[in-house]
Amino acid sequence: MRFLLAFALMLLAPIAHAADEDDVKLVPLMDGVWMHVSYGDFNGHRVSANGLVVKEGDTLFIVDSAWGDANTEILLDMIEREIGLPVYAAVATHFHEDRAAGAEAFKARGIPFYASAKTRELVERAGRVPPADVITVSPRPGGMSPLGPLTVMYPGAAHTTDNLVVWLAEQKLLFGGCAVRAASAKNLGYYADGDPAHWDDAMERVLKTFSEAETVVPGHGAVGGPELLTHTRDLALAFKAKEKASD
Repeated sequence: MRFLLAFALMLLAPIAHAADEDDVKLVPLMDGVWMHVSYGDFNGHRVSANGLVVKEGDTLFIVDSAWGDANTEILLDMIEREIGLPVYAAVATHFHEDRAAGAEAFKARGIPFYASAKTRELVERAGRVPPADVITVSPRPGGMSPLGPLTVMYPGAAHTTDNLVVWLAEQKLLFGGCAVRAASAKNLGYYADGDPAHWDDAMERVLKTFSEAETVVPGHGAVGGPELLTHTRDLALAFKAKEKASD
C-alpha cells in the first residue's frame, strides 16, 4: 500500500501542456483494479483527477470519465492497448467534467455510460452532452444500485447535490469520488454546487454503510484508507463550526 500511495502522489505533479497521453495514467491498485489519473485546469492550476477501471471476468467497468472529452478518448485508447479487454459499461459519479465527460466517445465505441437522472440533468444544464444511460439510484440519501461488480450509492449532498460513491465489496475498496477529500486537504475545496452544511452527514452514512472499507480512493489526491472518510467528516464539521461562529 505504501508503494501505491507514493506512486499516486508522484502523479500529482503539475504539467503544462495540451492534452496528450502524458495527461492520462493507468495505475495498478490491486489485482483487477486500476486507478486512472487525468489532468485538467481549475482556476489556473493543473489538477489531477482519479477514476477506476475494474475487471470482472473478461470485461471492464469504468468509474468516471477522464477529465474532459479529449482525455476520455485517450483513456479509452490506453485501456484498449494496455489492458486489452472490452469495456462493458462506465458510470459517472457526478456532473462535473472530471467525472462525466466523453459521452459521445463512449457512445461511438458502443459502451453504455451511466449516470443518475440528476447528474444527466445537471450535465445538460451545463451545456454538455450527458451520459446516455440512467442508473436508477434513489435520490434519498442511502439509495443504492448495482452495476456489475460495483455498488453505487447516493450518500447525500456533499461536494455536489448529485455525488455518488462506488463500493467494490470483493476488494473492500470504496471510490469516494469528490465527496471524499484526500489526506492532504485542509478544507472542503470547491462546494458551490454542493451542500457543505450536510457533508458530514453524508460521510457518516458512508462510514456506517461501508465500515469494512480498507482502501479509499478520493476524487483528487492520494489513495488512503478509511481515515479519509473521518478526515472529510471532520473538515465538514469544522466548516459548520466556522459558519456558526460567524453568524
